[in-house]
Amino acid sequence: MAGLAADAASPAPGARAGLPGRLSVILPAYNEAAHLYANLQRVCRALAGLDLEVLVVDDGSQDATFAEAQRAAAEGLPVRAYRQPVNRGKGAALFYGVQFATGDLVAFLDADLEIAPEDIPRLWVAMTATGAEVVVAAKSAADSRFPLLRRLLSRLYRRLVAALFGLSLSDTQTGLKLFRREVLALAAPRLSVSRFAFDIELLVAATRFGFRVVECPVQSEYHRAGRMGRIGLGQMTRMLGDTLAIYYRASFWRWLEPGPATRLWMIAFVLGVFLVGIGIGKLITPLIL
Repeated sequence: MAGLAADAASPAPGARAGLPGRLSVILPAYNEAAHLYANLQRVCRALAGLDLEVLVVDDGSQDATFAEAQRAAAEGLPVRAYRQPVNRGKGAALFYGVQFATGDLVAFLDADLEIAPEDIPRLWVAMTATGAEVVVAAKSAADSRFPLLRRLLSRLYRRLVAALFGLSLSDTQTGLKLFRREVLALAAPRLSVSRFAFDIELLVAATRFGFRVVECPVQSEYHRAGRMGRIGLGQMTRMLGDTLAIYYRASFWRWLEPGPATRLWMIAFVLGVFLVGIGIGKLITPLIL
């Protein structure tokens, strides 16, 4: 509570950010009733002075998450609450919220505020400075507040992502990202993953469409109990499987989705190049000998 009081006393960073048009902040929430109302208050304070809408998507919670979001809306905060009847995963919740967002800029933010909402204007500054269409919050690699096991597994996963997709990002899984609206309009229809690996598919799709993705360093706070929070062995296994499936779908062959005639022409072209190479080899071999 002391931290919230300090935030309220400081000048609102959103009022100084100069964001163009409306900002939509989408919070996926699953069993977050204990702190959701206070966190929504903090988000609205941090972004005071902006044309703001906060969309809470209850992802099939079993507690009063949806009621707490409605409570915030009823008390005059710029909050709208939506509910999915069953738990479908964070990615599904976010993209359910995207269809209701009206902002020129759309931010994804975890409901537990592991990364502070006060950092959203900083992402906008990075977006304007670099000309990027997507900015990803990047936690400090030296941040020791996260459990050691989680940091080690995150490091291994980042290396795998870099090897498979060539994404030059130090952290793809952070809960805070800022997008220009057109990125999500193009990328969302191409997405299939709804749970932990959805970040990768979204960022890969953005780069396939030619949008620039950059990072902005932020501080983070770890609120979950245990060494891994909500991420267990089963979730990690599914995340790895989803990542490999994304690699297949993002390949040249699958991404362009060529028709049968185009595929036949491509196969014939590759085969022709191969046969021409063999023919040239047979011609020059006697000369070399």
